[in-house]
Amino acid sequence: MKLLFKKIVSYAIDYLLVAGLGGIYAFCANVFYLNPETQSQATLMLVCAFITVILLTCYIPTKCGGQTIGQKLMRLRVVNKSGKNRTYWQSFLRECLVKISFAPLFIPFSIVYYVIYLLIIQRNPNGELAHDLLLKTTVVAA
Repeated sequence: MKLLFKKIVSYAIDYLLVAGLGGIYAFCANVFYLNPETQSQATLMLVCAFITVILLTCYIPTKCGGQTIGQKLMRLRVVNKSGKNRTYWQSFLRECLVKISFAPLFIPFSIVYYVIYLLIIQRNPNGELAHDLLLKTTVVAA
């Protein structure tokens, strides 16, 4: 249960960081779109938002030994099932696509999956969720 709590807190930190920075860029883009003379700056702000999301969800986890900023704070690390560092593609799928883009679907699905896993499949769960099984990754203590 301690590992599951750390996973939840690290996910919340990562989500708030990405959503906060993306929200700032999106707000600035909307302000720039109001004036026809500054619409090119608005497009630039959206490009910066995209680059920020990719950096936070793909580049940093891959280059920092399998840790996002939230996972680093919670002393967690995501590795392949073979124990090696994850690839850019795994980082993109796990952090950006599943956990950030599909967050409204990901969170309830993860809760339902974990409860079913806890009650039916295994009485002593290790906290492995569906997206880790699908992407062949696992979360370990750093």
